[in-house]
Amino acid sequence: MVNVAILIDDGFEDSEFIYPYYRLLEAGINVDVVGKEKRTYSGKHGTSAKATETIHGLESSDYEALYVPGGHAPEKLQKVPQMVAFVRSLYEAGKIVCAVCHGPSLLATAGILKGKKVTGYRSVKDDLKNAGAYYTDKAVEQDDKTITARDPRSLPEMMKLFLPLLEK
Repeated sequence: MVNVAILIDDGFEDSEFIYPYYRLLEAGINVDVVGKEKRTYSGKHGTSAKATETIHGLESSDYEALYVPGGHAPEKLQKVPQMVAFVRSLYEAGKIVCAVCHGPSLLATAGILKGKKVTGYRSVKDDLKNAGAYYTDKAVEQDDKTITARDPRSLPEMMKLFLPLLEK
């Protein structure tokens, strides 16, 4: 079975969690919602999401891919060394890394964007460029197994790239 980890904290962008979560489940993919602790997290617009796993003790070998929704959560996740290390370990293991909106800022903190073409919400553009990425401002950008999307309107296009990679 294919396993995907979705990283979460309070302040996640609701639609950027809900849409990919259910599309992945619909495709028969096992989804673990990963937080600092197993509890219910609140989205910016009132959606609740329960973490099914805690970041402590997770191994990159347990997953084929990682997804980071945007909102205010990525800023909080950047301050958790285990989250940053987990992102880096999946990338270094050649796994799929996908992030939307403010989510790519966590990828920048993990140090995995140097030389990559990426997109994201305009307010994180400088963070991405300072991390060595080539910011394109496209709706969706794929550079090998790294997929980034600009905002919630980009989710359908992002999932059209993400799901086929999971099937390989």
